[in-house]
Amino acid sequence: MNKILKILSILVIGFVMFSCSTSTNDPETPAPTPEVQTYSITFTVKDIVQHELADFLNSLPDYKNLKEGTEVELPTVIYLTQETNQVTLERTESSTNSNEIFYEGNITSVVIGNEDIEIKCWLDHGWSNLW
Repeated sequence: MNKILKILSILVIGFVMFSCSTSTNDPETPAPTPEVQTYSITFTVKDIVQHELADFLNSLPDYKNLKEGTEVELPTVIYLTQETNQVTLERTESSTNSNEIFYEGNITSVVIGNEDIEIKCWLDHGWSNLW
């Protein structure tokens, strides 16, 4: 009888400890979401004279915080509005000048992998001709 009581008391203690422990699958506590890794495209120029081109492209949010597997189209033409000296990727009624952008390897788009991307670019006649 004594052995049965000891075994029962051990089982009761084990059951109480098991039922009082916190569950890892508690529906009230949300599971931590893994941090999504993002990547960026950085533009560099072949000729330091055209550094304004790289500065302009690097200032655009379209090439920052990109998820892996995202395909990104690269701009191929840049426009200037002479009156305001505003450079855009879109032609407007007041666009007075345009220039073609070239990329090393003749690429026009890239797919984001698991690292940041650096792309060399240049204008066909130089940035000064765009002004």
